[in-house]
Amino acid sequence: MIIKGVPAKNIKKRLFNYLTDMGDVFDVNEILSILNRELPENKHLTYFNQSKPLSTKVMICTGAGNTIQGGADIWVNNFLQTVWPKLEKRTNWKLLIDSKRPTNFDPNSLPKGLAYHFHYDDVDITKDWLDKCSSIYSLHSHYHKREHIWHYEDKFEMMFIHAYPNEMKEVVDSIPELKRLQFNTLVDEKFCDDYIATFKERVWIGNNPSKVIEAYPNYTYKVPNFYEFKHNLPLQNEYIDNGKLGFASRCESRKCIHWMHGYAGYVLTGKYDFQNLKDSTTYTFPNTKFFQWNPDIHHIFMKKEFGIFHGAYFKEPFGYSIFQAVDYGKIPIIHTNWASELDYKYRASSKNEFDKAVKKIQFDSHEVRLEEFNKIKSYMKKYDYKENWSKIIKDLLQR
Repeated sequence: MIIKGVPAKNIKKRLFNYLTDMGDVFDVNEILSILNRELPENKHLTYFNQSKPLSTKVMICTGAGNTIQGGADIWVNNFLQTVWPKLEKRTNWKLLIDSKRPTNFDPNSLPKGLAYHFHYDDVDITKDWLDKCSSIYSLHSHYHKREHIWHYEDKFEMMFIHAYPNEMKEVVDSIPELKRLQFNTLVDEKFCDDYIATFKERVWIGNNPSKVIEAYPNYTYKVPNFYEFKHNLPLQNEYIDNGKLGFASRCESRKCIHWMHGYAGYVLTGKYDFQNLKDSTTYTFPNTKFFQWNPDIHHIFMKKEFGIFHGAYFKEPFGYSIFQAVDYGKIPIIHTNWASELDYKYRASSKNEFDKAVKKIQFDSHEVRLEEFNKIKSYMKKYDYKENWSKIIKDLLQR
């Protein structure tokens, strides 16, 4: 068979992009798929004695690899590194990243042998994958309708839920100070209810209760995320006394970054959203030093001279950044309702309560601070269960 013209050019371009991204490991099935996209159906290449292509499964996410934007991306990376390699016929599982390819994306940051595709690299490839796959798994989805995915609702199998949009919207609408701020995530909670309901099974990844389990009581499971303690730094008591605070998370309304206004300290978050907050409100953060979010500088940031961490987020499902703060020896202020079963005194659900919590920490003795720090760390340690978490998720997928 000789292929000429536009089909040949398309094959050459796609093969080049694929082989460049995959490095020293590639999937023959994907190469066949690239060739077959440009051939008439009656000319499709198959394996000897194989009448139809292997059944593939598509995993959907919004980000993966080295371009981490939040806890959901960390969860996806954990899944790809610890669950995907253990799946039977793992090369039949493909990753569709439903976003544009970041300019700094590093192909080596994804597991070798994993076939992946950024939707906006070539929307025809997305369509081809979804047309031919047997089932679709949402590792993390956008919170609004994506027509190119919704079209395949009959293939929806399992959805991992990182935040319940109804709760995200409720908290912003019910609290005046949050409603006045920018709600920077596009959320269509009504559509999301339909989207969630269409999946055969759902998994809630939070360590905290959620109304999503009440809304979908059948075939909805709770498997909390895990956190692997790597630093185990002691409580940074000397930095608590200097009065500086730290914040390292997404700049969305429910995380109340504006409570940092008036304090000396450091912020690691997205530049656009932080600047937009300052431009659209009276919050100026005169004593706060800003750092553009970049996972590569997170370690350096967390080693800075602050001892109190702002983690008082509304409706926080898991709180990866709170776990990280404790791992780095920072004492966090958490939301009143986060881990409500934990007896912990430094909590807040308003700016006034937050200010009181800061003063309480500063006035408390080292012994009292250490007692509270040990309480929350002991609570968190039960989620340091990487191997068991991996097995639970794998078993759910392969029942």
